[in-house]
Amino acid sequence: MHKNKTLSEYPVIGDKIEIKRVNIEADDKYASQVLDIIDDDIYIISGPIQKSTLIPLHVGNLIEISYFREDKGRFVFKAKIIEREYKDVYKLKIERISCITKIQERNYYRLSVKLDVQKVYSLKIRDEEKEVIENCTAKDISGSGIRMFCNLKHSIGDLVKLQMPIGDFNITALGTVVRVQEIENGNFKFSLGVKFTDIKDEDRERLIKYIFEQQRKLRKKGLI
Repeated sequence: MHKNKTLSEYPVIGDKIEIKRVNIEADDKYASQVLDIIDDDIYIISGPIQKSTLIPLHVGNLIEISYFREDKGRFVFKAKIIEREYKDVYKLKIERISCITKIQERNYYRLSVKLDVQKVYSLKIRDEEKEVIENCTAKDISGSGIRMFCNLKHSIGDLVKLQMPIGDFNITALGTVVRVQEIENGNFKFSLGVKFTDIKDEDRERLIKYIFEQQRKLRKKGLI
């Protein structure tokens, strides 16, 4: 694999990383850790576990690995799972299949949250538009979008208006539904991914500032 980064920007043993599965509708991220390094391209990482349950990843699966390097920022690369082991510890051997890229954390980092979000959607019924207002719950949020739970079934491309409390402010944003997933949740039926398409600059800055503040607190506690 072509070396496009200095050694200080490569993952090292002990690094906390995030795993995201590629080419599937779900957009979940899982915590993991670098356990061993075979060479610049081959790594041994811990298999993801969530709520005491092993997350099944299989040989041949494509994943995205992201990690934070102090004073340098966040980096990401794609990898393929080439071996899986359950003996004693759930471990995965992965092969890096892309260059390591530095990403714009302002838009990338997704903060896990539990926020009340009011969603307004214009529904067309018999040639008349009716505003449907629904109270939803956000699961995570970034500078460029939000994932939330709701009960109204949406289609990809639906336009929605969102209002949410961020710190001491109420923020309004227009967005496009980019992902819809049915979920098993006692209160909600769907998980929506919404990309912000129109948000005031000052509101976006307030949102990003809030995310960074929460991120610093989590990093200080060693949770990310």
